[in-house]
Amino acid sequence: MSEHRDDASRRAFLRAALGLTATAELWPGALARAMETPASYRTGTIKDVEHVVIFMQENRSFDHYFGTLSGVRGFADSRPWTLPNGDPVWRQPDGKGGTVAPFRFDAEGTNFPIMKSLHHDWATGHAAWNEGRYDNWIPSKGPLTMGYLAREDIPYHFALADAFTVCDAYFSSVQGPTCPNRLYLMTGCVDHHAKGGGPVIANIDITQKPDGVVFGRHWKTYAERLQAAGVSWRLYRQGTDLASDDDSDGGMNTLMAFESFHTAKPGDPLYHAGVEPRRLEQLKADVLANQLPQVSWITPPRIFCEHPNWPPAYGVEYLARILDALTANPEVWSKTVFLVMYDENDGFFDHVVPPVPPLSREDGLSTVPTADERHPATGQPYGLGMRVPMLVISPWSRGGWVCSEVFDHTSVIRFLETRFGVREPNITAWRRMICGDLTSAFDFKTPNREPPRQLASLSADQPLPNQAAFNAYKAVVARRPKPVAPTSPPLPKSEPGQRPWRPLPYDLAVDLRRQGDQVELVFRNAGAAGASFLVSDRLDADVRPRRYAVGARRALSDVWPTDQGRYALIVDGPAGLHRAFEGEASSDLETRLRTTKDHGLRLRLKNRGPHRLELMVEDRRDGAHQAVRLSPGQAQTLDFDVAKSAHWFDLEIRGDGLRHRLAGHIETGQASLSEPGDPAIVSSRS
Repeated sequence: MSEHRDDASRRAFLRAALGLTATAELWPGALARAMETPASYRTGTIKDVEHVVIFMQENRSFDHYFGTLSGVRGFADSRPWTLPNGDPVWRQPDGKGGTVAPFRFDAEGTNFPIMKSLHHDWATGHAAWNEGRYDNWIPSKGPLTMGYLAREDIPYHFALADAFTVCDAYFSSVQGPTCPNRLYLMTGCVDHHAKGGGPVIANIDITQKPDGVVFGRHWKTYAERLQAAGVSWRLYRQGTDLASDDDSDGGMNTLMAFESFHTAKPGDPLYHAGVEPRRLEQLKADVLANQLPQVSWITPPRIFCEHPNWPPAYGVEYLARILDALTANPEVWSKTVFLVMYDENDGFFDHVVPPVPPLSREDGLSTVPTADERHPATGQPYGLGMRVPMLVISPWSRGGWVCSEVFDHTSVIRFLETRFGVREPNITAWRRMICGDLTSAFDFKTPNREPPRQLASLSADQPLPNQAAFNAYKAVVARRPKPVAPTSPPLPKSEPGQRPWRPLPYDLAVDLRRQGDQVELVFRNAGAAGASFLVSDRLDADVRPRRYAVGARRALSDVWPTDQGRYALIVDGPAGLHRAFEGEASSDLETRLRTTKDHGLRLRLKNRGPHRLELMVEDRRDGAHQAVRLSPGQAQTLDFDVAKSAHWFDLEIRGDGLRHRLAGHIETGQASLSEPGDPAIVSSRS
C-alpha cells in the first residue's frame, strides 16, 4: 500500500485549516484494534454476532467517493451502460449539444468542502434516471453532478475499504431525498399503502422544525418491532437542539417523525431508547461497561454528516470516534458488526443504472407483483435509487474485500431479521427478491483465517470540532472560487489491481432465439437470489429500456420486434453480467451459455436457419479465436477454462452481420477476485 501513503505536509495543511489539535493516536489506533481483534467464534454462523451498529451518513454517490478505488465497479468498469445516442454513460448530454464527463473536484483550490447541495429531490432523481435511459443528469442536476474525489481527498474512507469490505452494488432505496431513504432504513418502506400518513417522498413530509413541530406518522417502525420482541436497541444522538449544527441529530432521527416517539415521555421505553440524547461519550461508556445493545443506530450532528455544505473531513472525525468507541473493549468488538452507509447520492452522478421494478407490461416482466412499488399519485416507481457507498466493518469482514450482491437500505433490516428473527412486513416482495440481506459480505465460517492487512500510516485530530471551529474554517474556504466542471477533463483513472471478491448467490443465464419475425430473450435464474435485468434496444432510441425481475430458480421470456429483420439488444444484470446481441433474425443463431459442474463455461451454438453459418468465437480475455461452421440444424459446443481469469469471462461471436457478446462471472461458492478493469474509462461500450 506504499503508493497510497499520505503526504505529511498535506495532512498538516488540513489540520490547520480545520482548526483542530493534532494527535497521532485516534485514527490508526482504532483502525488497528478493529483489524487485529479476532472474531468471536462459537457457532461459525451469524449467531456469533451479538451487536449491530448502524451509521447512516448523507448525500454521496458511490462513484463520487469510490469511483477510483481499485477492484470495484467504478471508473474502471469495462462494460458501462450505453446511452440512447450510442455514447457510454460517462459522456452525459448537457441538453445543448455538448457533453459533460467525470472530473475530479479540486478539494483544496476551490470551496468544494462547503459546496452547497445539488438537486436531489424526487422529480430530478426520476428525471436523471429517465425510465432507465440514464441520459438526463446534466439538465436535471447541473454539470457539477459529474465531480468525484480520490484517495488523497478522503484517505480514511479508502483506508476503511482497504481494511474491511466495500459493497459496490448497494443502492439507495428511493429516487429521492434524505427522509424517504432513512424511512426505508428504519421502517422498510415509506408507507406505500398510505395507511400511516404516507407515502413520504419529500423531506418536508416529516421534517422536524426548530420549534419542535413534527409531522406525525403512525406506521410501525422496526425499532418498535425489536422492542416488542425483546431485542435490546438504542439510538445514539448528539443532542436535541434542532437549531444547532453541532448539538443535535441534525433532524436525521426519523423516529421522531412518528407519533409513538414524539409523544413519548421520560420513563417510557421508547423515550429511553430512541428520544433521550446519548452522545458518543455514552456509546464508549456502554461499550466499556459491556452494555452495548443488540442493535444501535447513530445519528450525527449536521456538521459531521458529510452532506454537501459540510466537509467529508468532518464526517471522518465523527466516524473515527465511533470506531474508537466500539473498539475500546476488544471483547465487545469481537462480537460487533458496524455498518456505514449513505442515505442517497445527493445530486452526484453514479454510472450504474439502478434496478427498478417493471410497473406495467410495457416496462417488462416480474415473477412477483410490483404494484406496491408504484407511487399512487405520480405512477412512478419508488426505487431503487442510485448507488451509494457502503462499508461493512467487523471482525468477519476484514481483508479489503468487495461484495457485489445487490443491496439497498432494507437489506440492513433484512440482516437484523436474519440475526434476531424479527420480521419486517413493510418490505415489499420485489425488494425481498432483488435485494440481499448483507450476509454475503461476511465470512462467518473462517473469519480468523488470514492475518490483518497492513495499511498506510494515518493521523487524526481531536478534540471533536464544534460550530465555532467550523465557522472559522468556512470563512477561509468561502473565499476560494466555486468548483466549475471543465470542458475537457482527463479520463478518470482507477487505482490498479483487483480486490478479493465475496462469493455471491447468483447463477444467471440470458439466451436469445428467433420467434418468427421477432427475437426472444430468455432469462434463467438457477441461483439462490433474485435478479434484475435491464434491456435496451440499440436500433430505436425512443423505446424505453425494459426491466425484468426474476426470482430464484425461476425463468422469464419476452419477445422484441426487429427493425426490418435486424436486432440489437443490450442486457445488463447484477455482478457484471452483460449480453449484447446484434444481427439478422433470418440468420437464426441460438446461443446458450451455461456453467459446468466443475465451474467451467460451456457455449452451445445452434443454427436454426436455412443457411450455413460461418462464425468466429473470440475469448476477449486472452485473444484466442476459434472458427465455427454450422450447417442448417447443426449445433456445436465449446468449452472454456475460466479458472485462470478468476472465473471472469468475455466472449464474442462474430459472423456475417452478426455480433454477440457474452460476459460476466461464474460463481463457484468460493472467494474469487474482482474483475480486472480498464485503467481509464473507455470511449465506447463494446
